[in-house]
Amino acid sequence: MGDASARGVSLPRVLVTGLGSVSALGENTAQLWDGLLAGRTGIKPVANFRQEHLRNVLAGEIRLSAAQREYAQRYRLDSRIALFAHLAIDEALKDAAWAPVCLQKKKVGLVLGTSLGMSLVEKSIDQLDECGGEQVDTYDDFAGVVEELADAYRVSGEALIVTTACAAGTNAIGIAKDMIRHEGYEVVICGGVDTLDRMKYLGHSALNTLTPTLIRPFTPERDGTLFGEGAGILVLERESLAQDHSIYAACAGAGYSCDAHHITGPDPSGAGAVKVMGQALGDAGIRPEDVDHINLHGSGTPLNDGMEYTAIRDLFGPAAERIPVSSIKPAIGHVMGAAGALEAIATVLSLRDQKVPPTLNVAAPDPELPLNLVCGEARMAAIEHALSNSFGFGGCNGAVIFSRVNADPGTDP
Repeated sequence: MGDASARGVSLPRVLVTGLGSVSALGENTAQLWDGLLAGRTGIKPVANFRQEHLRNVLAGEIRLSAAQREYAQRYRLDSRIALFAHLAIDEALKDAAWAPVCLQKKKVGLVLGTSLGMSLVEKSIDQLDECGGEQVDTYDDFAGVVEELADAYRVSGEALIVTTACAAGTNAIGIAKDMIRHEGYEVVICGGVDTLDRMKYLGHSALNTLTPTLIRPFTPERDGTLFGEGAGILVLERESLAQDHSIYAACAGAGYSCDAHHITGPDPSGAGAVKVMGQALGDAGIRPEDVDHINLHGSGTPLNDGMEYTAIRDLFGPAAERIPVSSIKPAIGHVMGAAGALEAIATVLSLRDQKVPPTLNVAAPDPELPLNLVCGEARMAAIEHALSNSFGFGGCNGAVIFSRVNADPGTDP
């Protein structure tokens, strides 16, 4: 895809015109961004499911506000995953100045990432246990949620689900960008949504991927991750249409890969991560030295952080120690299928404000992983092009490049 411009093929630019989010740091994107810049944490004890046999009872759990509960009742949303998706899409479309009635006149798509959708399965099982088979809702999976969202927001084009583990949100954004560039779409609503559930916590407790304390990415003390929940939504538009709306940034490039290495662990060589970041750079038509900020996957597990460092070092060379990098997972948890989407929002806002949020819980970075890790407080930075990474469970990888609208396009590698 990045080679098309090198062959002289003119591709439409894809612009970000709307952002929406629900996270452990707040009900909307302004609260998320303010919390990240201020170094606040949304990590708290889990309250929505039983805690026995868990390695850690902390998470980036969302405690619903009165307004969110009223919204759920008004629109008859009986699952948290549907509620979070609706709230984030509503905010993003309003931010982009789109009403659903206007969208139905355009070629519009919807691409959402998630992990397993197990909270919907657990809900059905709980109903079965409580009423002995009577008055159980018809089994509903994430496909049903996406179909309902497409109907609610007048999406007449493709409505796609991406389930590439923790890279799903990032991959959804890349797919949406490709739909506009290559398939004639005018607007694509994209991102990710995920919820906490007991099965995830039990499984990762058994795998020892959960930290017993807090997420401490790229530190000598890192010993695992914690989960979160929420949704991140971006509205992407074809440049010719976006001129009538406020523009945050260009979605300039994306990459996709799979390690094909292990069912749970990453390839320690970082080959898949190098490949996916290189694809994103090529798609954007820029070189590694053009990147001014990296939003790390930064999950805080020993293997994943080590692999991500190796890949950045191998691809970026000496620039790896110059580029400001950070991870927002210590603040909101690892939001699984929505992680990449929320991190993409943070990356876009870093471009807008020329500011990198701090990585929490870092007393001192690991000297064995010498990156320019922003910690302690937010840092001003001159950012023209920014990279957001997602390296998921089982080796599913995604990367996306965002650029300032008037940025130097760089030199096609």
